[in-house]
Parts: sequence; C-alpha cells; structure tokens
Amino acid sequence: MNKFVDWLRAQTKPVIITGVIIFVVLLIIIITNLLINRFLKRNKRKRAITVARLLQNIIRYTLIIIGIIAILGTWGVDVKPILAGAGIVGIAVGFGAQTLIRDFLAGISIVFENHYDIDDVVEIKGFKGRVIEIGLRSTRIQGWRGDVKIIANGDITEVINYSKNPTIGVVEFEIDHQENVEEIIKILEERIVELKDMFPQIIEGPTVVGVTKMGPVSLTIRITAKTISEQHYAVERGIHKFTKQLFEEYGIKGPYQRMVIFNDKRNTKI
Repeated sequence: MNKFVDWLRAQTKPVIITGVIIFVVLLIIIITNLLINRFLKRNKRKRAITVARLLQNIIRYTLIIIGIIAILGTWGVDVKPILAGAGIVGIAVGFGAQTLIRDFLAGISIVFENHYDIDDVVEIKGFKGRVIEIGLRSTRIQGWRGDVKIIANGDITEVINYSKNPTIGVVEFEIDHQENVEEIIKILEERIVELKDMFPQIIEGPTVVGVTKMGPVSLTIRITAKTISEQHYAVERGIHKFTKQLFEEYGIKGPYQRMVIFNDKRNTKI
C-alpha cells in the first residue's frame, strides 16, 4: 500500500493531466451533442438529420482518439510514430482492423453519396425497413414488426431505396362480365375524386385506368394513385373500401361462379 501511495505521489502531475484531458474531452462531446440536438429540433429534414448524426459520430471518435494519444504522451509514451501514422497503421493491421477501416470509409461514402437517409425505407440484403441510425461502422434498420437488423456498412453493396420517389398505389377488382363497363367506369371517375380529400398523402389521382384483364366470368378494372413515398398502403385500403361501398350503392355485382349444363338429346335408331 505504501509503495502505491509513493508511486501516486510521484505521478501526481500525469494523473492530474490525465483527469483534465478526460474532463475536456467529455465536456466537448457533451456540448457538441447539445448543439447538434438543438439543431435537429429546429431542422426536420432527413438529409440534415443524417449528416448531423454522422458529424456527431466523427467528432466523438476523433476526440476520443486524440484524448487517448494525449494521455499516452502524458505517461511518457512516444506518440510520434502514432502521429506520423506508421504506428497506428501497424496496430490496425496487427489487430485485424481492416474491416473496421472498411466499414468506416463505407459509412462516410453512404452518407455523402446520399444512398439513403435516416427515416428512409430501404431494402438491404433482403431485409426491408426504416433506417433508424447510420453510424460510422453500421446501419440499423427497423422492420414493420419492430425487429431491428444491424448491417456493417462495408457489407452494404446493393440498396433498394423506396423513399427517393413517390409511390404508385395499385388496386384491381373484378366485376361481372355482364355489367355495363362504360357506366361503371363513368361512376368511378365521378366519385373516386372524393378520396383526395380523405387521404392527404395522395399526390396525384386516384385515376381509373380501365379494364386490364378479361376472364371467363369477370372483368378486371385497375385504379392507381400516386402517393408520398411508402404511404400507398393506407390509400390502397381506402380505395378497396370506397369501391365496395360504391358497388353496394349502385348495385354493381362482382363475378360469381356459373355452371352450364348441356343436355344433348339425340334420336338414335336401333
């Protein structure tokens, strides 16, 4: 115990400097987080949120690395090779940090090449969901059931982004082939515009495309609507419900199975 006390007294200066370095690093990180969070409260654009979060991560990791190097220098470690880059590269290779560097560079590329932003709906490696975080090493995606998948940025080679452009909602329904098609289309075109007021996410339409398929006992009519990206699901459900109510109101019938029996009576002579 006495030896430890004597050592601590001899190292009073490095201990104090180490404490000051840790305090300054933590203080800067806290202030940076407060400033970025205040900025995000005022700016709700997805692109701004994505860049701000990435900047926050870069500042945090940079300060931690600088703090560690400063502490090592305080305790007499020669940090010149580290600052020159040779030391840190050797350490990275020695500990197999090539993957770490790859993920880091891929994360920066994803953000600055605008592959996707936070809150975008994407599909990566067969998993579709909403981007909830873009870090320097990985991306977190939340599926519609609430499950979260974490994917290393370096493993992301192909992305389907469903949020870049408006989405087209498509609804198809069948009517009996004996119904008056022209009259039904006319009714739909006159009444379907009512959905525009019910669903503010509709950008264009709904539009009655017309008959797209003819079956043995039915005709298929298609209705489309351009919506805000990934907001078409509710619109499609609304079109289905509205169309059913409309058909009930006008007595329009859907297809039903028919059975036709031919009774071929032939006179035969024996």
